[in-house]
Parts: sequence; C-alpha cells; structure tokens
Amino acid sequence: MNARMGLRIGTLLAVVLLSLFALDRWRAAQEGGQSGQPLAWKQQYQPSLWTPVRERVLTLAEVGRILGDGSLWMISADGEPRLVSRHPLDSDGQRWRVQAVIGLDEQQTDSLVEAQAWQPDMPDQAVSPAVGAALAQYPVERLSLIPEKPLGLGDIEATFGPVELRAPIGDGDEAWIYAREGVVVSVSGGKAHAIMFGLRQE
Repeated sequence: MNARMGLRIGTLLAVVLLSLFALDRWRAAQEGGQSGQPLAWKQQYQPSLWTPVRERVLTLAEVGRILGDGSLWMISADGEPRLVSRHPLDSDGQRWRVQAVIGLDEQQTDSLVEAQAWQPDMPDQAVSPAVGAALAQYPVERLSLIPEKPLGLGDIEATFGPVELRAPIGDGDEAWIYAREGVVVSVSGGKAHAIMFGLRQE
C-alpha cells in the first residue's frame, strides 16, 4: 500500500467514524426527547388544585386565590353552555391557560344563558366579574391546562407515568386516560395539546 492509498483509506475511515458518532448523538438526543421531563406544576399544585378537584371540594374562590383573579367566559362545549374561569400560568418554560369549569345547576345555567343571550354557535363570550364574585363558593368540576406550545409525549409520561388507557377519538387523535389520578390528556399528531383534571369514576 502506497502513502496516497493509505491517506485515502484513513480519510474514509475518519468520515465513517464521524458519521457514526453524529448518528449516535442524534439517537441519544431523540431518546432524551422521548424520555421527557416531569412538569413542575404537577407537584407544585397537587395539594392545592389537583387533589381537591378530584375530591370535588375545590371552589372558584380557591382557584382565584392560588392562581390569581381570572376572567369569566361562557363557552360552548359540544353545543352545551359552560361557564369557565380562565387563568394564566407560567411554568416549565412557557405560558399555560388554566380553565376552570364552574358547577352550575340547570336553573342557574338557564338564567345565565338568558342573561347572556347565549347561542351554541356563538364565539366565547366574556361574563361580568360580578358574576364570579357571586359564585366564589361554587364548586369547580374540572380544570384544564392548555400549553402555549404542544408538549412531547415523553413529558406526559415523565409526569404521570405510562398511560393507563388510550381511547381513540377520531382522525388519529387519542385521549390518554390516567383514571387513578382523574386525568385525561388530549393527544394529536404525537403531541399533547391539553391536560384535564377532574375525571370522575362513577
């Protein structure tokens, strides 16, 4: 083997080794992204929000005390009216919207629908803060967290553990259900788009 041939072989081996090294780093990065990190708000608010809403003892006043004053909205949930309070939350490197569904009885809901002239096809409607003051001690049925940017599923599993049940909801979307914690995660396109606390086991 002459010097020129040896140089070529050496250069080829170096290229191959560098390529393998780069591939290993890429795989490690992908695996690291899949493993994810636990979401800090889970532990931070476990005793004050997530456990009380699961046990049906959380009130609108408590949500406001913990997260700050929110804004009230009438929204359409599958064509049905819902009164919700929305609160911003900064955690895990991004902004979240926390949405609390307030438990109204049928008569109260009907009165609010009439007062707001609400229709199922309307966009979300702002509701006077005075209504929130009057409903301060009303129960919160569910809490939803909506991230500014969708989450990797590794973050969900790092936070709640392996998914207990996957329920298809059409067009390739899924609901990841953690029944023991009363949590449902909305999954689409391999990302988590919303997390709901307050699942009931009737």
